[in-house]
Amino acid sequence: MQTKNTMEEKKQENITELKPEPERESGKKNPVFWVIVIVMSLLILAGLGYLGRMWYLDYSSEKRGKEIETYYSETTTLPQATKKVLKENPVDFESLQQTNSELYAWIKVPGTRVSYPIAQSETDDEFYLHHDYLKNYLFAGTPYTEMCNKKDFSDPVTLVYGHNMYESEGTMFTTLHSFEDKAFFDSHKTFTIYMPGRMLTYRIFSAFKFDNRHIMNSYDFEHGTDDLLAFQDTMLNPHSTIKNVRSGVTLNEKSKVVVLSTCFLGDKSVRFLVCGVLVNDEPTK
Repeated sequence: MQTKNTMEEKKQENITELKPEPERESGKKNPVFWVIVIVMSLLILAGLGYLGRMWYLDYSSEKRGKEIETYYSETTTLPQATKKVLKENPVDFESLQQTNSELYAWIKVPGTRVSYPIAQSETDDEFYLHHDYLKNYLFAGTPYTEMCNKKDFSDPVTLVYGHNMYESEGTMFTTLHSFEDKAFFDSHKTFTIYMPGRMLTYRIFSAFKFDNRHIMNSYDFEHGTDDLLAFQDTMLNPHSTIKNVRSGVTLNEKSKVVVLSTCFLGDKSVRFLVCGVLVNDEPTK
């Protein structure tokens, strides 16, 4: 006859045997976990790739910008122009045009980093949108005009296009956005365009945000007097929340205006225009 203690021990053993063993860790993760890991990894790689691309574009544009500076020099004191003594032209056009015959002028905007040659392709209006002054691919491009504009700046309106790059880089036409600031606009009144044997000085009279229409195709400046007057009125009285206008400037059918056009980062629907009217055309050495 089993004792009470013996029976209790056997009962406990039976309970232990019936109790299920805990599941062992299989070492395998849920498939959702791996999907999340893969997606996160791809996002990180994409972000690193984007940053790398931006760095490369900045580096390439900055490098080309430093190379092109060798053709422009203001190291010597230039004598004032008189009937007998001409100003020195700071641009070495002979060397510049040996590298690329489509480089026909040079623009200098005091107070900004804009000091570049101006190009005009003989075959493709958009070529210099993404090519440097040596005709090599460069996202930042080169300031340029289109074939509808004469290369002597005698048109009533000449459009010069240039990219707005990243603020940290500041190359091409990026720093034209400084003219959004009224104090800067008020204190920087002119820009200069050099050509072989010529120096053209333009009085800046407005800077404003405009829509992205192709101005040279939207107005008939050569034959349409009404179109010219309408655009002149737009430049003198821009309807924009971002604008600065200099008083005391008038335009007529004989005025020669150069418009510097660049974009706003992240908004392809608008452009930023800096407008100057020719006030002096003088010969140089």
